[in-house]
Amino acid sequence: MELKVGDAMTRGVIYVKPDDNVQRVAEIMRQNDIDSVIIIDNCVGVGTITNTDIIKKVVADGKDPKRMVASQIMTSPLITIKPDEDIDDAARKMRDNAIRRLIVTQDSNIIGIISEFDIVRVEPALHLLIREHSQWDIADIPSPEGTISGICEVCSNYSEVLKPLNGRLTCDECANED
Repeated sequence: MELKVGDAMTRGVIYVKPDDNVQRVAEIMRQNDIDSVIIIDNCVGVGTITNTDIIKKVVADGKDPKRMVASQIMTSPLITIKPDEDIDDAARKMRDNAIRRLIVTQDSNIIGIISEFDIVRVEPALHLLIREHSQWDIADIPSPEGTISGICEVCSNYSEVLKPLNGRLTCDECANED
């Protein structure tokens, strides 16, 4: 039996309006412990905002989040998928569009969201499809300032903290074995 997008998606999404200020968007994300929101205008999904969007488009540029609105930093258009599509199709779509989440729609209505983490949680082997879009030589990357999360290239388990070691991203457990 093939896993479908609807089997792994998160139902019920948090949304904001295009004219909500970025400060409010960040507060909503923190209150709901989420890393993205959907922008809804006249009952239609028009874009998304992620933590990364806020960091890169507001914080890093020294802009005031109270003076910027969601529509100024959202990523648009939405990239969508239907709940009855195979989960491997979702992984390919994420890879091909270099994104980490898809909006799940049915009859033009937003019914959920599926992230790369959701896919890895239900079918770990599909992380390879998602990672194909980022084929870089990790040996040339200096140690990260923050943390990298994803799949350990030694044990293939998901880890919140991966570190470059001998040209591969490894979890703490595998790094300590070397």
